[in-house]
Amino acid sequence: MKRDDSFEGLLEYAMTLISRSEVTCSQLKRKLVARGASSRTSEKVCRELKESGYIDDRRYCELFISTHGEYGFKRMKVELLKRGIERDLVESMVAFDQEDEVEKALAMIRHWGPDLEMEKAWGRLSRRGFSYPVIREALRRTCGEAS
Repeated sequence: MKRDDSFEGLLEYAMTLISRSEVTCSQLKRKLVARGASSRTSEKVCRELKESGYIDDRRYCELFISTHGEYGFKRMKVELLKRGIERDLVESMVAFDQEDEVEKALAMIRHWGPDLEMEKAWGRLSRRGFSYPVIREALRRTCGEAS
């Protein structure tokens, strides 16, 4: 079966992609260009799907944030930016709250169990995008709980 690379064919391909999972406009454009679409055509397909509500970067952010609770503030921002979300939208969606971050880090440390070494906990939290002050405070509180 011959692939349809017309605007309608690319729109149908895009609909197939977004029916499988939520995607950002940037991700969809990359996939369309990889399929052979021009950047102008990929932009047109994305605009069409945005206007009809099939793709929405804000909705993508909300879903991503709600399903990646193990990420710290820094990693959350980096991951959303990597997916092509505009910086202004990321800044408005991912707010830093020191106490919330510490509580999230504490919950993860508790989940990992009392036998986890401090260095390993530090490494795990760091890889998940928690800042050094947050990690330091979470580990300080963990030591206080163990006493």
